[in-house]
Amino acid sequence: MIRSEKLDRTFVEEILAEPGGEHLLTCWSCGTCAATCLVRRYDPAFNPRLILHKAGLGLRAEVLSSAEIWQCSACDACYPRCPKQIHISEVMKAIRNLAIRAGYEPPGPFAVVNETICSGCAVCTRACPYEAIDRVTKAVDGSERAVAQVNKTLCLHCGICVAACPSGAMSLEVFSDQELVTRMGAGGWLEQPGYLQGGSPQPRILAFICQWTIRSDSEWDKLAPFGDRVRVVNLPCSGRVDADLILLALTKGVDGVLVVGCKEGECHYRRGTYLGRGKVALLSEALKQMDIPAARVRFAELSSLDRYTLPRLINAISEEIMASVMVKV
Repeated sequence: MIRSEKLDRTFVEEILAEPGGEHLLTCWSCGTCAATCLVRRYDPAFNPRLILHKAGLGLRAEVLSSAEIWQCSACDACYPRCPKQIHISEVMKAIRNLAIRAGYEPPGPFAVVNETICSGCAVCTRACPYEAIDRVTKAVDGSERAVAQVNKTLCLHCGICVAACPSGAMSLEVFSDQELVTRMGAGGWLEQPGYLQGGSPQPRILAFICQWTIRSDSEWDKLAPFGDRVRVVNLPCSGRVDADLILLALTKGVDGVLVVGCKEGECHYRRGTYLGRGKVALLSEALKQMDIPAARVRFAELSSLDRYTLPRLINAISEEIMASVMVKV
């Protein structure tokens, strides 16, 4: 039971006054948004309908202190399905604005800038899907110069800026380049000879997989038959994939690299799939110029509702690699 003293009508009015918050009370609480929500597929506890319902009741403390209000990534998958055409992401943003002014902070992780090596090129600023990075002029190591600056209240830790940064100045807590390399090579996996080196009967595949694509344990279990020849490294987004990491793998004992992103239109971070696919396409062209079979790198899209697809993708890239060797011979 909700006690009446917890209901704060002024909280509702404050949300309605915020840009984007004017549709708070338009919600019918039908639950269509929750059924569509990509975050909910990853975290069943997240329920946008319930958050808006609590906000509409005026439960200020309960709503503003909740970690869930920071989870919406504004992918807007729910918008075209909402019968009232509510941009729930805009209502969430209005609620977050109030939380920020009340002294609450998002839980993170966040993108971090190493100002010492940042060149101020603003590539990360243009790459960020959420306009969370600004180019500012400030004193760094005793001199005034332009550097990137991350707004933590807007950063949704997709890692796209990290992969885009040409100077290596951007990093992401938990998903830094060094941490990804460590996961790639754990147990000496990168150093083991592959199929192309004559050290494995089948191609050894490194799979960079967006963490939003596969949520079912039963789907992960389907990788068990591949054993140690397949190494999976989860990414916050396929847009986080870095060409340097792929090239590192190919120069070691890895025969092929599979990058798996969300289906177009389902990307949790708006344009991560587009960016990831584009980087792999450019790298494939570069590999051709180096006389390296483009079949060794593949990008694939996968919905979190797809079943039995990942094993087929691994088998497909493995077969292409073996076929490319036969053609070359």
